[in-house]
Amino acid sequence: MPEILNKKRLIMIVLVLSFALYIYFERGKSFQSVGMFIYIEKKEHHIEPGKYLKMWVVGSNANDVSPDKKRYKVMIEDSRIYNLLEEGNEYFVSIQGVKKRNQSDYIYTFGQLGLPGGTQLSGEGKIE
Repeated sequence: MPEILNKKRLIMIVLVLSFALYIYFERGKSFQSVGMFIYIEKKEHHIEPGKYLKMWVVGSNANDVSPDKKRYKVMIEDSRIYNLLEEGNEYFVSIQGVKKRNQSDYIYTFGQLGLPGGTQLSGEGKIE
Protein backbone atom coordinates (compact mmCIF):
# COMPACT_ATOMS: atom_id res chain seq x y z
CA MET A 1 0.00 0.00 0.00
CA PRO A 2 2.72 2.58 0.88
CA GLU A 3 4.40 1.72 -2.43
CA ILE A 4 1.26 2.78 -4.36
CA LEU A 5 1.05 6.04 -2.39
CA ASN A 6 4.69 6.82 -3.19
CA LYS A 7 4.04 6.25 -6.90
CA LYS A 8 0.98 8.51 -6.79
CA ARG A 9 2.97 11.22 -5.02
CA LEU A 10 5.77 10.92 -7.56
CA ILE A 11 3.30 11.22 -10.44
CA MET A 12 1.68 14.27 -8.81
CA ILE A 13 5.07 15.92 -8.29
CA VAL A 14 6.04 15.30 -11.93
CA LEU A 15 2.72 16.73 -13.14
CA VAL A 16 3.00 19.82 -10.96
CA LEU A 17 6.60 20.45 -12.03
CA SER A 18 5.69 19.96 -15.70
CA PHE A 19 2.83 22.44 -15.38
CA ALA A 20 5.07 24.95 -13.59
CA LEU A 21 7.73 24.70 -16.31
CA TYR A 22 5.10 25.15 -19.01
CA ILE A 23 3.75 28.25 -17.30
CA TYR A 24 7.26 29.63 -16.82
CA PHE A 25 8.29 29.27 -20.47
CA GLU A 26 4.99 29.95 -22.25
CA ARG A 27 3.58 32.66 -20.03
CA GLY A 28 6.82 34.58 -20.39
CA LYS A 29 5.81 35.60 -23.90
CA SER A 30 3.67 38.53 -24.88
CA PHE A 31 1.98 38.94 -28.23
CA GLN A 32 1.00 41.95 -30.31
CA SER A 33 -0.92 42.23 -33.57
CA VAL A 34 -1.06 45.32 -35.78
CA GLY A 35 -3.00 46.07 -38.96
CA MET A 36 -1.97 49.14 -40.97
CA PHE A 37 -0.71 50.62 -44.20
CA ILE A 38 3.04 50.28 -43.90
CA TYR A 39 5.53 52.44 -45.78
CA ILE A 40 8.67 50.40 -46.54
CA GLU A 41 11.70 52.52 -45.63
CA LYS A 42 14.45 49.90 -45.83
CA LYS A 43 14.73 46.38 -47.20
CA GLU A 44 17.71 44.40 -45.96
CA HIS A 45 19.09 40.89 -45.74
CA HIS A 46 22.01 38.98 -44.27
CA ILE A 47 23.40 35.77 -45.74
CA GLU A 48 25.51 33.35 -43.76
CA PRO A 49 26.68 31.05 -46.61
CA GLY A 50 25.65 27.45 -46.09
CA LYS A 51 23.87 28.24 -42.82
CA TYR A 52 20.96 30.68 -43.05
CA LEU A 53 19.43 33.71 -44.72
CA LYS A 54 17.78 36.52 -42.77
CA MET A 55 15.47 38.93 -44.57
CA TRP A 56 13.60 41.91 -43.15
CA VAL A 57 12.06 45.26 -43.93
CA VAL A 58 11.86 48.35 -41.77
CA GLY A 59 8.73 50.41 -42.12
CA SER A 60 6.31 52.69 -40.37
CA ASN A 61 2.62 53.47 -40.37
CA ALA A 62 2.02 55.32 -43.65
CA ASN A 63 -0.71 57.45 -42.02
CA ASP A 64 1.49 58.68 -39.17
CA VAL A 65 3.11 62.01 -40.08
CA SER A 66 4.86 62.67 -36.76
CA PRO A 67 8.67 62.82 -36.88
CA ASP A 68 9.05 60.31 -34.03
CA LYS A 69 6.72 57.66 -35.45
CA LYS A 70 7.22 54.03 -34.49
CA ARG A 71 9.26 51.92 -36.88
CA TYR A 72 8.71 48.19 -37.22
CA LYS A 73 11.37 45.68 -38.20
CA VAL A 74 9.44 42.84 -39.83
CA MET A 75 11.25 39.55 -40.40
CA ILE A 76 10.43 37.65 -43.60
CA GLU A 77 10.56 33.87 -43.89
CA ASP A 78 9.74 33.45 -47.60
CA SER A 79 12.13 34.97 -50.18
CA ARG A 80 9.22 35.35 -52.64
CA ILE A 81 7.61 37.87 -50.29
CA TYR A 82 10.93 39.64 -49.85
CA ASN A 83 11.37 39.90 -53.63
CA LEU A 84 7.89 41.41 -54.09
CA LEU A 85 8.35 44.22 -51.57
CA GLU A 86 9.93 47.47 -52.75
CA GLU A 87 11.39 50.35 -50.79
CA GLY A 88 9.31 53.52 -50.98
CA ASN A 89 6.00 51.69 -51.51
CA GLU A 90 2.99 51.27 -49.25
CA TYR A 91 1.32 47.96 -48.46
CA PHE A 92 -1.65 46.96 -46.34
CA VAL A 93 -0.36 44.49 -43.77
CA SER A 94 -1.17 42.66 -40.63
CA ILE A 95 1.89 41.88 -38.56
CA GLN A 96 2.29 39.77 -35.44
CA GLY A 97 4.90 40.38 -32.80
CA VAL A 98 6.23 38.07 -30.12
CA LYS A 99 8.35 39.24 -27.22
CA LYS A 100 9.94 36.71 -24.92
CA ARG A 101 10.57 37.31 -21.25
CA ASN A 102 14.11 38.73 -21.55
CA GLN A 103 13.75 40.59 -24.88
CA SER A 104 13.40 44.34 -25.08
CA ASP A 105 11.65 44.44 -28.49
CA TYR A 106 9.00 42.46 -30.31
CA ILE A 107 10.00 40.25 -33.25
CA TYR A 108 7.45 40.95 -35.97
CA THR A 109 6.43 38.74 -38.90
CA PHE A 110 3.89 39.25 -41.67
CA GLY A 111 0.45 37.72 -41.29
CA GLN A 112 -1.13 39.21 -44.41
CA LEU A 113 0.14 41.49 -47.14
CA GLY A 114 -1.74 43.38 -49.84
CA LEU A 115 -1.52 46.36 -52.16
CA PRO A 116 -3.68 49.37 -51.30
CA GLY A 117 -6.65 49.34 -53.66
CA GLY A 118 -5.46 46.04 -55.13
CA THR A 119 -7.29 42.76 -55.34
CA GLN A 120 -6.55 39.63 -53.38
CA LEU A 121 -6.88 36.22 -54.99
CA SER A 122 -7.46 33.14 -52.92
CA GLY A 123 -7.56 29.45 -53.72
CA GLU A 124 -5.34 27.28 -55.86
CA GLY A 125 -4.46 28.06 -59.44
CA LYS A 126 -5.04 25.52 -62.19
CA ILE A 127 -1.92 24.30 -63.94
CA GLU A 128 -2.18 22.31 -67.18
